[in-house]
Amino acid sequence: MNRASPNGVTTVAVVVFAIVVVVIALGAIFLLGKPSSFTHESATLIQITFSNSDYDPDWSPDGAKIVFAHVEGETQTLYIVNADGTGLTEIGPGFDPAWSPVENKIAYTLDGQIYTMNSDGSDVTQLTTEGFNGNPAWSPDGTKIVFTRYEEEEASIWIMNRDGSEKVQLTFPENDGRCSWPSFSYDGSKIVYIKGPVTATPGEEAEPNEIWVMNNDGSNKHPIYAPGDSGQLIFQRAWNKDNKILFMKQVPGRPPDVWVINSDGSGASPVLESDQYCYGDPVWDLAGTKVALIKSSSPGSQNVFIFLWPQE
Repeated sequence: MNRASPNGVTTVAVVVFAIVVVVIALGAIFLLGKPSSFTHESATLIQITFSNSDYDPDWSPDGAKIVFAHVEGETQTLYIVNADGTGLTEIGPGFDPAWSPVENKIAYTLDGQIYTMNSDGSDVTQLTTEGFNGNPAWSPDGTKIVFTRYEEEEASIWIMNRDGSEKVQLTFPENDGRCSWPSFSYDGSKIVYIKGPVTATPGEEAEPNEIWVMNNDGSNKHPIYAPGDSGQLIFQRAWNKDNKILFMKQVPGRPPDVWVINSDGSGASPVLESDQYCYGDPVWDLAGTKVALIKSSSPGSQNVFIFLWPQE
């Protein structure tokens, strides 16, 4: 999710915080609903943060740590925590954290631009300077970063080298419509992304959108999930080694849920759904055996949880 512009107000931040508000509002609306249920019954959610305003988790390459964003008003701060909930450490301002799969580099968004830094907060490097950018995600070999560029009402997907060089536009609003929230396939050959609007005004129904896939050079764009009645979101590491894609799904009249779909578009099914809790921001660890996500039940209760993916 993305945020602040140089004047301190967000163009894209408004989009992102609208999503957050919708999630919180729906959590409050359905607080008295039935208990949550797991589609994958062997999974057990483990809470690892407790500050009640946490978003966008992502795993370290070894699966031992998680980076996430904590939000207080308009202040967005990145933290790292061990996967058992210990060792909470602040590393600097930012949002949209994405941890390189091959080293201790974290890409993130700050004031509408994309940066990288070491996992200890050192060696901060600005990668973008034009437009308003967000949603960075690493290629599996750590050499490329794909991201969204926002301009007025439009959004397009771009790719660049890890040092910010050789930026290439992959989608074009005049031909492809609004495209955003990209994530690489496990082998790096493809990119999954959202086509269409990605948020709704608080209190209104989410606008429908679709999940699409393209080659990493922008060719062969095609839809894999277009239900027509729900809004989806894709996060930093959505696609695992078994070609399963995690996404957040918001259906009118209920809180957001976490779903999974095969990369060919088959087998779409809920992973976590509830009339009481809001689930969102799901990401795989690099091995594709653990999932981190946020869960909330009322305003100001968003925390990071993890669970083991049931193995077949």
